[in-house]
Amino acid sequence: MVKAVGDIASAAMGRSHSTMDRYDSRASDRFWQWQAGVAALEKLLAVIHPIEGFLVSFPSLILQDCPLKTYVLLPQGRSLPYLPPSEANPALPAMTLLPLVQGGMSPFGLLLSPEVNLLLVYQGERGLHFSFAPEEIHAFWQQLRQQLPLTDLHAIDQWLASVEMVPPSYRLVSQFGQWLLDYSQPATPPLPVTSIPMAADIRLLQALSHEVRTPLTTINTLIQLLQRQENLPQRTYQYLQKIGQEIQDQISRFNLLSDAAEIFTSPSPKPRLAFGQTHLTELLTTNLARWQKQAARRQVKLVLDYPPNLPFVLSDPASLDQVLTGLVEYYSQTLASESELQLVVQRAGQHVKLELRSPQYKHRSDLAALGHLLLWHPATGQVSLNFQAAKLLIEAVGAKVIQRRDRQAGEILTLYLPIAEDSG
Repeated sequence: MVKAVGDIASAAMGRSHSTMDRYDSRASDRFWQWQAGVAALEKLLAVIHPIEGFLVSFPSLILQDCPLKTYVLLPQGRSLPYLPPSEANPALPAMTLLPLVQGGMSPFGLLLSPEVNLLLVYQGERGLHFSFAPEEIHAFWQQLRQQLPLTDLHAIDQWLASVEMVPPSYRLVSQFGQWLLDYSQPATPPLPVTSIPMAADIRLLQALSHEVRTPLTTINTLIQLLQRQENLPQRTYQYLQKIGQEIQDQISRFNLLSDAAEIFTSPSPKPRLAFGQTHLTELLTTNLARWQKQAARRQVKLVLDYPPNLPFVLSDPASLDQVLTGLVEYYSQTLASESELQLVVQRAGQHVKLELRSPQYKHRSDLAALGHLLLWHPATGQVSLNFQAAKLLIEAVGAKVIQRRDRQAGEILTLYLPIAEDSG
């Protein structure tokens, strides 16, 4: 996925060594995405044949026999063997090993050349992110140099100051996306389930989310490249912006499917210590318009009711955002047209209570179960998680969940999020 400049750079620079240890143990079943990205990068180099440039990687050598000058940033005192290096080839440029003085980072690979520039960042549970955009690559490099000002990377500094990076052709970006698909072979870890049909459903989730997200990410990249063209008509730009938002919404939906598969295959739930303080008021106000638009696609009206100055809650903001988005999608799909969906938020003791209510709740008769975890809307082809799968996602963000039926209020889904201790 092509993310905002700050997102990629900050995420790559913000990993601790303990986090990287977890990645190195292959705890995340998305490590194959990083391997696919490296394989696609190697294929890219074989196709474009750059005669000069640089390849910078962390925490180890990612490509053997690279024709470019290679820099490898090493963790303090050791190198994590994401891809083992081979014996040096004397005909190739020398490889420079640079020990890190401070801080930890996510595994990354950065290709810089006159022909093409590419950034790969592996973010563990969030998977692989890549970008061809010059401004994002420049921002990544600037933040890297701020963190490592004394590291001997001056040759790259001078090269970046002397050249003007340009985006690649859309054909090359599209081809890279295809290579990602070709090289993607997600590992199938032992499943902590005894039901063979359930195991098959989980594998379906994994395959479905990957096969959809990868081409959508490529299309999103192409849209961003088109938007940077000079003399682009304003109407065309607006159309591209709307298409990009729709694609990003679909990527988020399938991220949710992938998260559900990860929870089912995880031997233990996400520890509470991994959560931080979440500004719930800000999260609600920021996403309200998007959720209302999402519900309106199903002819459902979303109404939000919450008091001012809600306390901070103990959760992961990005995950909680995804879960609430998924719940709006779930109810919007299962409610009949012209229904009203109410999201009521209030404090309840040491928790904040979020209630999704629908007085006109009626199950749509045209919804069909797709295995044990998915719902399918035959009229639109829409696929979403069923309640059992959604419940696991809710619990994974630190919330307790109760579903009940009330004569007057209709169907009620209640989430209890713990208030952060120092939030009052």
